Amino acid sequence: MDALSRVAAQVLDGALPSLPLYLLQATAVIGMIGVLLIATRRAGHAIEGRRLYVGVALGLIYLFNSWFVARYTQGVVKLHLGFDILLVSGLLGGWRGGLTCLGASLLARYQFAGTLYFLPAGLEAALQMMAGVWLRRHLHPRMLNELSLRMILQAWGVRIAVTAFGLALGVAIIGADLLPVEALAIQRLLALPLSLLMLGAVFALVYNDAQIDVQRQREQAWLRIDPISGLPNMRALGERLQHFWRDNDGIGKACLIVAEMGNLRDLRLRYGPLQDNGLWQRDTTDEVHRLLPALPTGQLEIHQFGDAALAILVRDLSLSELRMQPQITELASNLADRVGRDWPGFRPVFRCAVVELKPPTAADDGHLPFRAITLALSAVESGVVFFDDPIQRDSEIDALIEHSLERWLRQGDAPLCYQPKHRLQDRRLVGAEALLRMRDGEGRLIAPMRVISLLRRHGRLAELEWATLQSAIHFMQECRPDATALTIAVNVSAESLRQPGFGQRLQELLQLHDVPGAMLRLEIVEWTEIVERDVVDANIAQLLAAEVSLSLDDFGAGYSTLILLSQLAIAEVKIEQALIATLSDAKSQSIVRFIVEVAHRCGAVVVAEGTETLAQEQQLRALGVDVGQGYLYSAALPADEFRRFAAN
Repeated sequence: MDALSRVAAQVLDGALPSLPLYLLQATAVIGMIGVLLIATRRAGHAIEGRRLYVGVALGLIYLFNSWFVARYTQGVVKLHLGFDILLVSGLLGGWRGGLTCLGASLLARYQFAGTLYFLPAGLEAALQMMAGVWLRRHLHPRMLNELSLRMILQAWGVRIAVTAFGLALGVAIIGADLLPVEALAIQRLLALPLSLLMLGAVFALVYNDAQIDVQRQREQAWLRIDPISGLPNMRALGERLQHFWRDNDGIGKACLIVAEMGNLRDLRLRYGPLQDNGLWQRDTTDEVHRLLPALPTGQLEIHQFGDAALAILVRDLSLSELRMQPQITELASNLADRVGRDWPGFRPVFRCAVVELKPPTAADDGHLPFRAITLALSAVESGVVFFDDPIQRDSEIDALIEHSLERWLRQGDAPLCYQPKHRLQDRRLVGAEALLRMRDGEGRLIAPMRVISLLRRHGRLAELEWATLQSAIHFMQECRPDATALTIAVNVSAESLRQPGFGQRLQELLQLHDVPGAMLRLEIVEWTEIVERDVVDANIAQLLAAEVSLSLDDFGAGYSTLILLSQLAIAEVKIEQALIATLSDAKSQSIVRFIVEVAHRCGAVVVAEGTETLAQEQQLRALGVDVGQGYLYSAALPADEFRRFAAN
């Protein structure tokens, strides 16, 4: 007993001065592990994908620590963090990282301690590494999601048990006579408190590292969810398609149904902003499946495609197969019924584009066929359209529009129809609005906004407006002897008004065809801004000198119309038809009454677009509106039919 006490005293006398260096070792190792986690950060789990990095880094740390201990500490038995580093390498790096660190530890043992006790030391190092791998299997991934004292103590207990077993294994191999057993035991007991500290710090570092990834994943998830409806958005849809094609090696079948409400603007005018009660809050997969009961629920995925659009991903069906499914052609009307129940008194208008998805090529910018969807939706005003070959049809229609514009400019024969305007007081015909009505090669109507959008993107909107002016003036020339009192309105935007010399050029065109300027009225559309005022004012002055009058289109749809009304010599104000549609509401009546009062004070007559019922006509007359335009009187008529209509 006295001998053991003397040995213990000698070991303590040699080890205690080294404790500050041992603490410095532990601090340095903890710091280097923290730097390792920061330097090798990747998306995903905190440790997955970085196991080899962990093994290499901890192996280098082991080499450095061994060199430091060999150089700056004295005695045969030295305080060393090697076993803790090996345990951590298995815990964080698994077999791959642990074996890498074990190889570095054996190299360090040979380099700095020679071959003395190499076999038992190597076996004990392997045991510590395997203990770390065992801990990983039992604690991962729980250690990424929680930081508990129980886990730390569990790892520390394994560390103690393996250390004791390793010491016993060394005694069995070499023998107690040749091995300084008492010194090794006391040294390892002294190392245990710092070992606990180091394991606690490692668990804390790994947990904090994992929480960064958890927060990042949470933020990424928020970017993929619409905050109002809770549905996955377009970004999530694009990523879902990436996974779909990757999982199916690019040979799967899928279609995308995009259902868009065409009159969302009218809904907002009637009910106000929809931030707190969006359109799609109830549209889960089960809800949509009730509209398409023939399709298995497992094949449908619902995404929000925008404020007014819903996207339905249909997997494992081609376009031709989907076309044969019952209820698919009724989807637009069924959606209108479903959404209409949420907004009493309002009838939504839906159009649905069914597009077959194809695997992306290297030249594709993404996985969503935005161009095809846009073209398909623009092909119909309501109902369902199956887009068999989007790219070909897109190119054909675009080419047709641009080729037609060239012909219209040369021949002055843009396809216009004329919607009559009637004075409400006595229903006398007072004029008409010229509206573009272009058709494709199969006689199907091309949406006017599609023509306008395409040419506007190509910087040719002013050319389109000039073509419609030419066609309208030709029409006025033909009907002038019988309709000199009529005023024909043509839409123009700031694109035309900002053109230098536009007013002079239009004045010359009127003179060329012997058409009085008083027959022409230019409707300034609300969706453009009046800029470059010097040029605009010069053009307007020339137009007014030629007796051409000005009208403000869609008055009430934006604030800028009030500014234009105060700044320009406006002869006519046209009320936004959404206000007419809701004329039964007291609020809409108040707005119309205000518009009439403001317009009359500025010397302008008031026209109500979208007049469709006798009740609306009576209300408008009572509110002081001067002129009505809408289906109550007539739809837009081709030139010949309008002349017969005017004659009768």
